[in-house]
Amino acid sequence: MSHIIPTLLDCPGCGEACAAALFESLNGDRIAAQLDAILDGSFERTRCAACGLAFQPEHPMLFAMHSARLWIVMYPFEARIDHSELEPTVAEVLAHGFGEAPGVIGGELQAVRPRLVFGHYALAEAVRSARDAIDPPVLECAKLLAYQRSLSQLFVLGPVELVYEQREPAGDLGFGVRALANGERLGELRITGAILDDSARLRAAFELSHAELFERPYVSAVRYLLRAA
Repeated sequence: MSHIIPTLLDCPGCGEACAAALFESLNGDRIAAQLDAILDGSFERTRCAACGLAFQPEHPMLFAMHSARLWIVMYPFEARIDHSELEPTVAEVLAHGFGEAPGVIGGELQAVRPRLVFGHYALAEAVRSARDAIDPPVLECAKLLAYQRSLSQLFVLGPVELVYEQREPAGDLGFGVRALANGERLGELRITGAILDDSARLRAAFELSHAELFERPYVSAVRYLLRAA
């Protein structure tokens, strides 16, 4: 099910053409090395032969990991402004991309909620939260609580998003703080793990106030931040 395509890219630094082999689809259960690369941020990292710049190409990709019940459509970071138009197509994209794989489409796909993410770090977050057994809507609602509780700390950085990066041994959650406009990592925020319990306790209220997080493929608090920006 994993499929790699040779690709010519324009270097974001100097504009010269760079050759790269990019995944069109990836089975995370079959290629452990690539799964590790997604988590550590080195996945598909490419270096320009002309200027030496290392960069991570943004491109559409299908990701599946049956053991973690993950079905993900990834689009480039810049496409997330169009998330409402892309959401209705997610199931069709998955069916088209994985339809030839025996036993994949059908009962399995219908039993799992497909995800829509934008950019490599969002894919890594989705895989990481599944690994750590954190329910995606609960995580996103916890981020909304974290914004409220850390407003003074985040306000000085301008419009930002929180990206889950790790659960520490003591139970605290580590979030990367990234610029909403371009995804640049500006810093980090540590929140007590009890915020997940608070989010789960308030789930019924969040399902009413933020229904999209529980019903649509783009399970991200960013959808509300983009609306407010």
